[in-house]
Amino acid sequence: MFGFFSFKRKPTDPLTDVQSATRWMETLPLGNLYAANEGLVKALREYNQHQQAPSKDRIAALFTLDEGAQDILRALLGQYLLNPRMSRAVESRLWNAVFAYYQEILHAYHALVMDYVGNPSGSKVKPSLALIVARTVHYIGLGAKWCYFRYERVDPKLWKRLNKLYHLAEYEEIEREPLKLYETHDERSTSIAGRYLRILMLDAINNGTLLPRQLDLVDQWLADFTRELVLEKEFKPERHTFYVDLAEARGARRVRRVEASESKRYWGTFELKSHIDEIRAKLMKGEAPARLGLTEDCKLPACLELLDKVAALWSPTVKRTQRAHERRRVMQQIEVVRGLDMICASVKLNNDQVRLGGAGEGLSYEEMLDMHLYGFVTQRTRTKLAEARQGRRPPLPEYERWVVENESDGGFGALIDVQQDDWIRLGKLLGVKPERQGHWVVAVIRRMVQVSPNQYAVGLQILSQRPVALLLRASHEQPSGYTIDGVDAVDVVLPIPALYLKGERKAGQPDSLILPSAEFANGRHLWFSLHGTTYQIALNQALERGDDWLRVSFRLVTKVPAAGEAVRG
Repeated sequence: MFGFFSFKRKPTDPLTDVQSATRWMETLPLGNLYAANEGLVKALREYNQHQQAPSKDRIAALFTLDEGAQDILRALLGQYLLNPRMSRAVESRLWNAVFAYYQEILHAYHALVMDYVGNPSGSKVKPSLALIVARTVHYIGLGAKWCYFRYERVDPKLWKRLNKLYHLAEYEEIEREPLKLYETHDERSTSIAGRYLRILMLDAINNGTLLPRQLDLVDQWLADFTRELVLEKEFKPERHTFYVDLAEARGARRVRRVEASESKRYWGTFELKSHIDEIRAKLMKGEAPARLGLTEDCKLPACLELLDKVAALWSPTVKRTQRAHERRRVMQQIEVVRGLDMICASVKLNNDQVRLGGAGEGLSYEEMLDMHLYGFVTQRTRTKLAEARQGRRPPLPEYERWVVENESDGGFGALIDVQQDDWIRLGKLLGVKPERQGHWVVAVIRRMVQVSPNQYAVGLQILSQRPVALLLRASHEQPSGYTIDGVDAVDVVLPIPALYLKGERKAGQPDSLILPSAEFANGRHLWFSLHGTTYQIALNQALERGDDWLRVSFRLVTKVPAAGEAVRG
């Protein structure tokens, strides 16, 4: 009877005070990271939309929410980095979920900073100014890193805001004040200057050649490495390596013909280079990477190669590297296939055309073999070649067309569509056929930069101009005795598609094979037939790792000529 008096209570704002924020955080579905993150973003968005004057309680509540969000953000980062081959839809959902939190929390912290700037003496922000500025700088850096994950350019407005924040910290003389960003996590103390340098140094190596996991690993290293760096106002040409102009909307630049000014800040990397050299020497002696501050994620030898790469980019004595091959501006199309099976099928067509005399002039391989053995081409060979030329060719693999803007003897620079080519990744293996070239080459994506919302510029390195497609088979010395229709039915193993790449002895490059990652085992014995000869090989070490492929060296175990092929079965 009193139903007309009933009403729903308005939900309490979780950011009213610390107690409200704590109780609200306990209601988040931590078993569903996406839902928990969406709840955080929604609460922050409402906090920003209310635009209430900062109070001690609301600032403390914001700190509490941000502190509690760290485990969720770390878990989402882990998901992103552990699945480099996720689809564009999955990647976009995960990337946007994390980036949305960065945007809202950055908005909240920056509003507090602006409240202090507008009323320094009366603002409630002043007691926590150093931590607020540090976290604002921190989230600008995280946003920049996630842009690097996608090879996107950082918005110049963010660089402008970052540089102004550091200038404010200098003015308030809080830039070197030691602090911990988050008390509940096992983090070493830092400072606004240290976090600022960490962002600048990560930007200095962002050249489109590092994978997201590598970028994140280097960012972790920088928490320790930046202790070797000091920002200075006075320019010392013999000491300084990099500089940043606080009046500009951009990040770090290497010192080259720099005119000193009051808005520039400089730092050298001589001490950092010495520190990295010491770490490298200890790694070579067998010391564990984690004990040297390189984290548990540092796995040798790939980690050592990454350390050398970033050390060269940060080195104070770096020299501009000369290109191995001159780059030429062109405008042409290339045909592109992906996936080792498709690449092998495309290369095999070229191999068959050359073998059957369908490409180029002169005798085919079979005709040359007859001339060597008998002094003339046999009728059997002529009939076989004629039948092959008249026969139907196998269907061509599906391919894409890319626009090439520049090329060299070692690779191509191409423009591709972002939405259409959602499989594009650094280290992706490709089969490439230029329109002016009649055969397929094997290449790998080495560099990516997003030049517009809809396009990437990619750099392709050619691994081999004349690859050979092979079918590798596992060696079976003893038959099982159990056959079906004459075929051994125990431990049946399908042939493994692979590519043979001829090495260059002068450059110290051995002959190698490209094969699926899952098929590699050091010392594994395999065999293949080529031009009537059977080769048994043993796999050696992995020379390079891609997303689903390996380039490995090998040694020849036996070589059985054509007459003995039947013995091998």
